[in-house]
Amino acid sequence: MENSINLEQQKCPYLAQQAAAVAVVPDITTPLVSATNQPPVVGIDNLGLLNNFIGTWNSPTGAAATGYNVMPLPQAGALNGYITKNFPYFEEISFSAIAGGAPNREGRYTQASSVLFYEQRVYIADNADPSGAQPIQNTLIHAENGTWLYHVIQNQVEGPYGPGFVPDSSLIPVQDPTTQYNKQISVPHGVSVLMTGGPVVSGTGNPVFPIADRTQLPFTDPSIIDPSTYLTQQLNSLNAKGITVTDYSSINVSTTNHGGAVGNINFENSFGKVISMNTTWYVETLSNGTVQLQYVQNIILEFIINGVQAQFSHIDANTLQLVETFAQVNANKAWQNTGVTVQPGNQVTVSYKSGQWTADPATNGGNLYGANGCPGITVMQSGYPIQNINMGTLIGQVGTNAPFLIGDGPVLTPEGQSGALKLCINDDLNAEYGAGLTDNIGSLQVRIKI
Repeated sequence: MENSINLEQQKCPYLAQQAAAVAVVPDITTPLVSATNQPPVVGIDNLGLLNNFIGTWNSPTGAAATGYNVMPLPQAGALNGYITKNFPYFEEISFSAIAGGAPNREGRYTQASSVLFYEQRVYIADNADPSGAQPIQNTLIHAENGTWLYHVIQNQVEGPYGPGFVPDSSLIPVQDPTTQYNKQISVPHGVSVLMTGGPVVSGTGNPVFPIADRTQLPFTDPSIIDPSTYLTQQLNSLNAKGITVTDYSSINVSTTNHGGAVGNINFENSFGKVISMNTTWYVETLSNGTVQLQYVQNIILEFIINGVQAQFSHIDANTLQLVETFAQVNANKAWQNTGVTVQPGNQVTVSYKSGQWTADPATNGGNLYGANGCPGITVMQSGYPIQNINMGTLIGQVGTNAPFLIGDGPVLTPEGQSGALKLCINDDLNAEYGAGLTDNIGSLQVRIKI
């Protein structure tokens, strides 16, 4: 086992070719993935806990980084034949729901597979090369893409598209909750991973995180930090500011569960084989109204060390804050909570992305329209949330404050306001002058930049 000094000195031998230039600080506020302009399939019924993932998330950079990585690497000449690459990191992840699902047909019934695409980029935070020869701070160290899936069993449509359903006199089985969630990963090393898991576990207060197995290499060395402690440290730093975890929900998926699998290219099979992977994600509601993600993942790697196969834990963990998200606003519903809380002193930007709706199909020649509302019809009645603007305009409200105009946007939430951000169509919400919301059609997709 290497001593702690040698471990420190051999943390990140990386990107020597960049020795002449400092890595550019990445922009981690721009979404990595985007969906079609058709309405995505969102909501608890379709995505379960994954509904909370939608959007772009990142973590603090530099010395404030909340992520920590421990990764063993085979290296000839090193004591015991390996080193560890341990460093704090920051990252960006974008999750995007697709328009539709991927049905798995049994013949009599269907397993509906709702999908979140994601892309992830991980960067070294403040771990300077001890020799000063390699400018590795802010350097991209890992990239992956993949999907999260949520499964529900339901009737199978007749033919390729329906509209009827396949007759079935027997009861449709219930989706196995222990395999309801899947995570599929494509890693550029030439490794593909499929993890299954469930059900969702919920609780109040701080979650209890899985800790590193100190009997497993390289964690037999007590000087190596357990990455899960970074999750606890982040919660403790929030607690010191008077912010607590009100409640949380978590999901664990693993290749060792039924249906899980790992595929490695030949080189990795010989020199860095992924044996298994296990990850737990936490959706936490904080006492200030915001939501954060935390995760910890453990990959078991197999190397040949001095002619002998040996297994190692590669663990990383991080805390993520929402940067940008999308909300679907339905024309036939009153004020709809976006899940975003506007914090004091931090305005949020809201803008129209796609979709069409109408507040009255009898107007505009029966045609739908966008977030600027019905052309040529200005509402004056007090039953509308905002007067002197177009009927059917996209509007917003922060907490219990007065509604504000959004339209196409982008629009900042009113200065000095804080509270839950809600969106709505500007219509006769209480049906004082006619059908109200009951005859409305359509929905809009709205971008929210935090």
